[in-house]
Amino acid sequence: MTERYAILPADAPHGASYQVWVVRDRTTTHLVKALPPADEPLRFYSYAQALAWTRTNSPAT
Repeated sequence: MTERYAILPADAPHGASYQVWVVRDRTTTHLVKALPPADEPLRFYSYAQALAWTRTNSPAT
């Protein structure tokens, strides 16, 4: 069984020089939004933070 969310590298907002990560829902193929109905995707500044979010918000297996 695959995990529901995928963590992807993304461009930093407003041309900043640091790496950010976004989360894509594999069931809908949409990026997870920060605060619906906002159009901005949820961004993380480290892969570890993104991984922690996906583990907390994934259904139990």
